[in-house]
Amino acid sequence: MNQKLLLLICITICCTLNVFAQKSTFTTIRPDLEKVINDYPNQFALIKGQQNQAEPNIIEYSSKVEMKGAVESKIIGYPANKKINWLWEAKLFVTADINTLKKQYKAYYNDILGKSLFSKGANNSIQPTNAYSAPSEELRLWSNQFHINDATGEFSKLVIDLIAEFQNFEWVVYLRVYDKEKDEEMRPSKDTNDPWRYGSNSNQ
Repeated sequence: MNQKLLLLICITICCTLNVFAQKSTFTTIRPDLEKVINDYPNQFALIKGQQNQAEPNIIEYSSKVEMKGAVESKIIGYPANKKINWLWEAKLFVTADINTLKKQYKAYYNDILGKSLFSKGANNSIQPTNAYSAPSEELRLWSNQFHINDATGEFSKLVIDLIAEFQNFEWVVYLRVYDKEKDEEMRPSKDTNDPWRYGSNSNQ
């Protein structure tokens, strides 16, 4: 009888810890994101790590700033017109469950949104480019973008892009920071013959 009671207690404790762990899995990325944004005017030069092998016509470095819980973080350079367009990217998480995707994606969205940067007040807060739009099973690529409330300063062209992409039967969520001049090259064009191609809340 005592053994059964002890087993029941152990099971109860394990279940409780499991529920607690599930509720505590999300960790804020704001401090790390601010480090990335702070180095944006320097084209991420201060946070470049070791150079990696990459595809032809692409330059890739590991990132010294790594998001907590992220699968990987890196800096990618795209040479074009005697200039290199730099992009910082973190693969935040991977899941095959659409409900987990929606919950975690919204949590990251809320974590990125608002709050002033660099202790400079509302003029440097992160704002959404458009109203929030949740990922859905109908589309294979989803994006919510943000910008810095800095119309004429060094962050005026900065884009923060939270992307959910369906790859190999799993959802992969990326966070990218890059220059607006790179925006059109990074974002796939809409194709009326392929309604699964792209979903976004951004106006084009």
